[in-house]
Amino acid sequence: MDITIVRGKKAWYALVFPFICFCIALAILWNGYETMMSNKNIDLVGLVLGWSFGAGIFVVLGTVFGMVQDYYFDFNRKRYKIVKRVGVLGFGKWHSFKQLEYVSVFENPDGAFEINIWYNSNKHFFVDSFVKSASAIKFASKVANKLNIELHNAINNVHQHSGENDVAASISKEDRKIDAYFSHGNRPLWQTIIAALCFASALGLVYSFVMGLDFVHKRGKWPLQIFEIVAILISAGVRFSIVNDYLFDLQHDQFKIIHNVGPIRWGKWRALKSVDYISVFQKNEGYFLINLWYNTNKHITLTASDDYSKGMEVGAKIAKQLNIALLDASNPRDSQWVDMTK
Repeated sequence: MDITIVRGKKAWYALVFPFICFCIALAILWNGYETMMSNKNIDLVGLVLGWSFGAGIFVVLGTVFGMVQDYYFDFNRKRYKIVKRVGVLGFGKWHSFKQLEYVSVFENPDGAFEINIWYNSNKHFFVDSFVKSASAIKFASKVANKLNIELHNAINNVHQHSGENDVAASISKEDRKIDAYFSHGNRPLWQTIIAALCFASALGLVYSFVMGLDFVHKRGKWPLQIFEIVAILISAGVRFSIVNDYLFDLQHDQFKIIHNVGPIRWGKWRALKSVDYISVFQKNEGYFLINLWYNTNKHITLTASDDYSKGMEVGAKIAKQLNIALLDASNPRDSQWVDMTK
């Protein structure tokens, strides 16, 4: 059986955080082992459960941020397999395809240069993303040559960058008028669980540190400063729990992004020089982002949908509310403006 493999990879800087997480997990387990061996009058069950829980949090974080994907293609049987891998450990299953069509590389709404493989008329899956366009094109060309399919380069090399200040003028509460409000909604359950575990672990470590301050100082067994670990946990918790709300004051040409982490909210008003259009963009197969493009070349993701029809319906509703155009960008080779008069 002849199988072609396209191996995924992460840039070195993207591996720093998962490497730190795995090191902390090992350090926590080693510290627990030393404590257990040096102190016979210790609650063994509590120690094992506590240190295992702390190490488990960092293993989960390292796995989430360190995971890469490899792609296996069996052209004889017309099937492919996406293997999610952390180090040498990976898992995946085979999926059938009728025909591989082309490799696309383009700048996605997050500002990264994304590579996808398209198959079966309009389906695709994500391969990799790069910070620099040259690196993305080089890797996409390698993938296209390896799979013997066409490369579609959708990167626009001419970017407009506005050097104007987007600081908004101060408006009193009495004069402020909210013309439109959108929210990301709720995070997926698994992300909420990870965030809760991170915050709980951070609080638990601070509590343990304060209650056992003398013990910790005497033993001097902490491999890292306790508050460095707490800072990592809190940062990861914020990463998995933050939700954005968007307010638009079209009368004063301003908008505001409110960042929410539980009951904590912050944000500031920004100048809105132009509201250009709404796009429905297919980030991954079956996952569509509804983006608002403004100030010529800037954008924000207002919401997302796992259904194309629903995504277009939401996009049309927002476009009508803001009185702007709607672009169907679900297929990067055939983006089309939608007739809003129907």
